[in-house]
Amino acid sequence: MGYEIFSDEWARHWGEQVKQNMAYRTAAASWEWPLVLLIERDPSVGITEDRGVYLDLYHGECREARAATKHDIEQVPFVIQGDAYTWVEVLRGKLEAISTIMRGKLRLTKGNMSTLAGYVLAAQELVKSAQGLESVYPEGLA
Repeated sequence: MGYEIFSDEWARHWGEQVKQNMAYRTAAASWEWPLVLLIERDPSVGITEDRGVYLDLYHGECREARAATKHDIEQVPFVIQGDAYTWVEVLRGKLEAISTIMRGKLRLTKGNMSTLAGYVLAAQELVKSAQGLESVYPEGLA
């Protein structure tokens, strides 16, 4: 049984995977900001509302992972947003997260790109942790 991407259950399991990822701990040793990842509403693929994942990341630790609230989106210093197709490609390893932001396929809607760019390896490890989950993708992209 898998978890629907960007759901609360998926986010919580992702957080557990991140906690076990020693390569992430090393790569993110100086990262100290929470962030929200948003997947945009797209009824054509079965996503009827925007969904977000809140990750409280601090010095290589994932202190919390869950579905994001509007308050989280307002409060976090980094928000990365994109369409379902692009997020699925990132999660399947077909696109690399930071370069996808730099090319505009994912958008850094809040935060500093030069700060984010210093954590390419940490971002890659976050994605690897997500890839370790049994994920259920939107019906139009499965």
